Amino acid sequence: MTKKVVGRSLTRRRFLRLGGAVAGVGLLSAGSSSASQPTAARPAAQALAAVATKPAGPKKGGTLTMARSASMTNFSGVSFQSGNHPFIRALYNTLVRLDDDMNPQPELAQSWQFSPDGLVMTLKLRQGVKFHSGKDFIAEDVKFSWQYSTDAVTGSPQMRNMYQSIMDVKARGDFTIDLVLEKPNALIFDILDTLAMFDRSAVDKISTTDAGSGPFRVVSYIPGSEIRMKRFDGYWEPSRPYLDEYIVKQIPDASTLVVNLETKAVDAIQGPPLNDVPRLKAQAGMVADASFGSSEIYQLAASVLKPPLSNKKVRQAINYAIDRERICRTILNRTVDPTCLMWPKVSWAYFADLEGRYKYDLDKAKSLLIEAGYPNGFETTLLMSRQLNPDLARVAVIINGDLAKIGIQAQLLDLENNVYNTRFRGGKIDLAVQSYGRANRDPGATLAGAVAWVPKGAAASPTGFDLPDFVTWRDEAMATLNREKRKAIYRKIQELVLDESFCMPIAGNQPWWVYYDYVKDVSFTRESCVHAGDVWLNK
Repeated sequence: MTKKVVGRSLTRRRFLRLGGAVAGVGLLSAGSSSASQPTAARPAAQALAAVATKPAGPKKGGTLTMARSASMTNFSGVSFQSGNHPFIRALYNTLVRLDDDMNPQPELAQSWQFSPDGLVMTLKLRQGVKFHSGKDFIAEDVKFSWQYSTDAVTGSPQMRNMYQSIMDVKARGDFTIDLVLEKPNALIFDILDTLAMFDRSAVDKISTTDAGSGPFRVVSYIPGSEIRMKRFDGYWEPSRPYLDEYIVKQIPDASTLVVNLETKAVDAIQGPPLNDVPRLKAQAGMVADASFGSSEIYQLAASVLKPPLSNKKVRQAINYAIDRERICRTILNRTVDPTCLMWPKVSWAYFADLEGRYKYDLDKAKSLLIEAGYPNGFETTLLMSRQLNPDLARVAVIINGDLAKIGIQAQLLDLENNVYNTRFRGGKIDLAVQSYGRANRDPGATLAGAVAWVPKGAAASPTGFDLPDFVTWRDEAMATLNREKRKAIYRKIQELVLDESFCMPIAGNQPWWVYYDYVKDVSFTRESCVHAGDVWLNK
């Protein structure tokens, strides 16, 4: 994880304390780039123990090979499906980079200021940055990247709505931009931390190669097998990357993925089966890293567009029928606790007194089905993707058994990764197990940046829910800078979601990476995208 940096840049806490007094922010110069580089965060005792054995410093050279099971659609820097996590921050830069405490640090923006009314954010851009094509990075590229990432076709499936909260991007010369906001926006730094900068001249080839300015560039790609990336010699930060080469392999079978790690065919893996994590963690020379904890929430999503799932009591019955404790015990290996809430314990929008609202209660579930007019249950379908997430597929099997206990006969449909994503985002579901992201970011980022919470009428709305209060409160909270006021709004949203039960959280999903301890300075974004440019090898 990234190191906390002390500098003159605007902290999130200070930004939120300002409330309406945005005029007092002024031009804030960020700390030097060398001061803002991350190191792996450790507890104090571990840090002291590491002093004697820590190498003199990062070593140049070598090849890091990692593997994951999930596939990818293309090389977009704003498509945050798990198959893209290993390479997004290897290939792309963003304007700012959030540290461990969610405070913004400079990346391609060196400084920023807000207008007195908080509706314009002016950024001074770093000069001397080049894309992998050799083209210079300038202000017009920021405008293009925003347009590309909000477009209905090319935009981010997860973050498009969040990026659209910026009304316009205006270039003032080559190295100054204005971000125009409709309202003061408490999520602006989450936006700038995830909005990849794209090369306008290269995006037409994004299905086979990258269009970024990051520390690595794609040199070869074998679909379904391997991505090979090499150090970008023209990178704007001369000291990085440390590695010569970074290879990402796809190994669809999860057990084979683990075998490749244990036999040292690869140096690191993403997304091992959770029942393997304790064993791997106990092995000498291995590190099991959950990055920032539960960045995702496992859930069951229900379409509200057609009977019987359009009946709220039916959805509530399903919510009561889910044996979350069993799922956490048998599938998630007690790495997380069961929950019915949309934000995890690490979030300031977690409301402990609402936890347990939907405890496992088959009698209550059957009673609600009778009230809804389905005393004998009904037939439906339940979507999953073993290729996308083997553990979540196992969760689907348990839920399927739970539903059968109350008379709901669900046909399990195990789909290929991309087919599943297309159907889910397009709302072509009855029931679907899914994990939504941004849960460990600002709570507003969860609602604005996770497709599960997109209401009816948008380009992608998996459940098709249509709740005007939800939209009103969501937008009100995003435009409110006072945290206590925002917290009260998010409580109303949480209570509404519990009642409507179109999304039914089950447990947090900690995105484990496991790697050998000679892989140094491993750090992640809140989406578990590794900062590959900071990694080096001590072997």
